[in-house]
Amino acid sequence: MLKVTCAIIISNNRILVTQNNAASDHPFLWEFPGGKIKPGEYAADCIEREILEELEIEIKILKGLTSIIFDYGFKKIELIPFLCSIKKGKIELNEHNDFNWLKFEELETVDFSGADLKLIQLKDNCDILKEYVRK
Repeated sequence: MLKVTCAIIISNNRILVTQNNAASDHPFLWEFPGGKIKPGEYAADCIEREILEELEIEIKILKGLTSIIFDYGFKKIELIPFLCSIKKGKIELNEHNDFNWLKFEELETVDFSGADLKLIQLKDNCDILKEYVRK
């Protein structure tokens, strides 16, 4: 099983979502940015590295959320989420087509990849996300 991290980045009471490019495993679907954990790498180090590579921003991890297992049929992943804020930088897209800042209520309108959708449908994650977005 592939271990993958993702960052649910909150800024100004909004949540960052990114759109995959055509060459990805999930073309044009939306996701929380992140990527695969390298051998010997800690999940927290992975998400910081991936976000810097993909978006050219430094993040601060606020809280780990409950991970989920998802089977796409052609691959099975464990998605390990982190609730984050931006420490520094301005978003530059190096791997994604687009990004958007959404209110919590707008998440249900997004065409998410399967694992990302399952992640925010999990009650524990949903409750924590609501709490942090309103801070």
